[in-house]
Parts: sequence; structure tokens; C-alpha cells
Amino acid sequence: MHQHQSMRYISPCARALVVGAALLFSSTMLAQRVAAQDTSASPPSESTADSARAYAAPSSVWNAQRIRRVIGDGTHVMLTDGTVWEVYLPDRPAVDTWKPGDLLVVREAAVMQGEYDYTMKDGRTHKLVWARLVGDVSSRSGS
Repeated sequence: MHQHQSMRYISPCARALVVGAALLFSSTMLAQRVAAQDTSASPPSESTADSARAYAAPSSVWNAQRIRRVIGDGTHVMLTDGTVWEVYLPDRPAVDTWKPGDLLVVREAAVMQGEYDYTMKDGRTHKLVWARLVGDVSSRSGS
């Protein structure tokens, strides 16, 4: 009976593995859902973006990209290069104010916030946030 009771409790290491696997699975599912939405969505009209220039990757700024869309109240950001980024929880309200076409500078973070190992700085608001890469929809759209 003592052995049966000990089986009810999962060790902290096993629990961490289960939580990590669940997070990885949910991130993968989100990236697939975004990819499916992106391929079925029509391209933005001239009224939603100033011009095609607003969606082009800037050539003069190192590691700069433009925002394609902000997903889920600032939870995720999709860039014009097809990458999808999850935003660090405390930074999500600021990210929710970002707009398609805004310029972002993406850099590897000098100091990580948990699993969030990159920073994004918005060129319009100059707000720096932490993020982590969760997917690349451009690599899947060709399949």
C-alpha cells in the first residue's frame, strides 16, 4: 500500500518534463494555426498599410523586420519574414499597441527573462520587450 501511494505523486523532474512537452506542443499547434490562417488570408490592401514599402524588410538596419500582425492581445507577433514570436507576459500590453508595418529590431538578449532569449525593440514606440521564437510559417508554406 505504501508503494501505491507513492505512485500518485509525480517527481518534480517528471512534472517539469510534462509541462515542457505541453508547452512545446501548444507552441507548435499555434504556429501551425497561424500558418493556416496566413495562407488563407488575403494580402493587406493599400488602406491597411501605407504602401508595399511598409511590409518590406529594411535593408539599412541590422536584424530589422516589419510586423505582419499582432496575435492574441500581444501574446504573439508574426513578422514579415514568417517568424512567429511569443512575447514575455509582462510585455504583452505594450505589444498589443504595435501595428502592422511597424519596424522591429530583433536581437539576442544579453540577459534572458526565463525562456525568452531575444529582445524586440519597436521603432515607433521605442519599447523593448522580451520574446522567444516559436515558429517559422514561411518554411511550411512551400510544402
